Amino acid sequence: MRPKWLSTGSVDATNAAWVTGTVVFGAICVAAGALPIYYVTLLIVVGLTALSASGLTLLLISGQVSLGHAAYVGIGAYAAAIAARDFGVPPLFALPVGIVCAGAAAVLVGIVTLRLKGHFLPLATLAFGIAVSVIFTAAGPVTGGASGLSQIPPLTLLPGANDRAYAVLIWLILLVLAAGFSRLLHARTGRAIAALRSHGEMAEVFGVDVARMKFLIFVIAAMLAGLSGGLYAFYFKFLSPAPFGLTASINLLIACILGGAVHPFGAVLGAVAVMVLETLLQNTVARAFGLSGHVEMIAFGIILVGVLLKWPGGIWSAVERFWPTFKVIKPERNVELAPFVRQAEGELLTLQSIGKNFDGLRALDNVSFSVRSREIVGLIGPNGAGKSTVFNIATGFLAPTDGTVALMGGAPPRRLSDLPARGVARTFQHVKLVPNLIVIENVAFGGFSQGRAGIFSGMFGLDRAEEHAVFAKAWRALEIVGLDSLADKPASDLAMGQARLVEVARALMSQPSILLLDEPAAGLRTGEKLKLAGLLQRLKRSGTSVLLVEHDMDLVMNCVDRLIVLDRGRWLASGEPEEIRKNSDVIAAYLGA
Repeated sequence: MRPKWLSTGSVDATNAAWVTGTVVFGAICVAAGALPIYYVTLLIVVGLTALSASGLTLLLISGQVSLGHAAYVGIGAYAAAIAARDFGVPPLFALPVGIVCAGAAAVLVGIVTLRLKGHFLPLATLAFGIAVSVIFTAAGPVTGGASGLSQIPPLTLLPGANDRAYAVLIWLILLVLAAGFSRLLHARTGRAIAALRSHGEMAEVFGVDVARMKFLIFVIAAMLAGLSGGLYAFYFKFLSPAPFGLTASINLLIACILGGAVHPFGAVLGAVAVMVLETLLQNTVARAFGLSGHVEMIAFGIILVGVLLKWPGGIWSAVERFWPTFKVIKPERNVELAPFVRQAEGELLTLQSIGKNFDGLRALDNVSFSVRSREIVGLIGPNGAGKSTVFNIATGFLAPTDGTVALMGGAPPRRLSDLPARGVARTFQHVKLVPNLIVIENVAFGGFSQGRAGIFSGMFGLDRAEEHAVFAKAWRALEIVGLDSLADKPASDLAMGQARLVEVARALMSQPSILLLDEPAAGLRTGEKLKLAGLLQRLKRSGTSVLLVEHDMDLVMNCVDRLIVLDRGRWLASGEPEEIRKNSDVIAAYLGA
């Protein structure tokens, strides 16, 4: 019989991570006690590499790239070593000093670089990595310069503890973090991190402060690198700039990509694969054939390309087929429609004389209308009429060139992440589902703003009650749109019409007072359109207002209270469906004879 907490959504795949971590840790303990000291040292090096790569993998999952990540390893190593050697701080307490210094460096770098977009962000991190390596060499009186920093005191764990105990400690830390991050991927914060990579704007609409989340992940990745650096310093007891240069950063990135930059255990697989390949190639290619130079590196490059051609997602994509899938148990008793609505009175949205220019092009000109409580308003017009621009101005994505907008009694929020608190939800003209999540996880993400669980809670299962409530509500939302049978299906496998309905279910999760739907019927079959029309009427009766952009005139005419017609960015007509149906100007511009 399954324990009750399995119904919270943290099942199968997340349990497998902890089981796998426990089994691997047991194997490491045996290996550390039985292998010759040379291989124990290799275990330590692999563990430290994987520890640095685990933070970089989390960064890659969030859609960010750092080409100078080894610099944070170096900062952590030098800061911890200098604190212990020159200031007499015990190594156990000097280790947090290195972590904090690496994090502080990431804060300073992040303030500047995370504002950059496109290829400028990785280039900025590359420049930072090069600069730090130069500083390590130039600051000779402090870091020892090119000659290195020696006489670093060791980290003594227990009386009589040795290299074997050190290997066990490093792998214990690594596997706890890897298993915790694996569970995090299927928790509230993990769903937000996954959304950052593919649809940052959508994530903001549902309450994610994207800039803050990216910044937080950036700093956490740097702090993990700093931890790896501090452990490196106290094990080898000597530091030089070389292990923290550009080559080391590239090797970390290779380990992440080779292992699979979509899962935390990919970092472990990648670090192990890189070390095994390098060791075998050095001992076979270079020695067996009497070759010198960097022949083993050429062979390594060929093997790397071959592996990625076979498994574009890295080694993890080959392992993933044996990994348990994430599933959510459907609760026996489900919630009603009431939790999906938030009643409000008066005019919920008012646009007054709105105009919008794009580089001299007048996209909107003097557009005015309002949406009142318990009302379904249709916004129609030919392609290019400005409907999506109206949506973006109404929700704060764009600022109008002229006119004013009142949303829920005030101006649109300065931060898009405040929209759910205002009682506003929307869908998009182009489907924005997170492909790496299953359907019910995509729906559950719509309730992000109502949750409180953070990274630590998600890693160690302290969010079970909250997740249970979120997924119970997500099941009900899927039932409402008629897609509960697809709850465990990957979002990337959905047909267009199904994806549209999943977006509607996700929007309901934020409990909107006003719901803005951008072409929700695109790709729907006749029966699905009828269900959508019925749902809109139910929402209206429950107190939710709807602003609907749609090209399906049968759907629009049969479910809206009023219609607003735009043509070439200008207001053309407004009124009840029958009035619009008979309006000669509308017929000429849009509906046709």
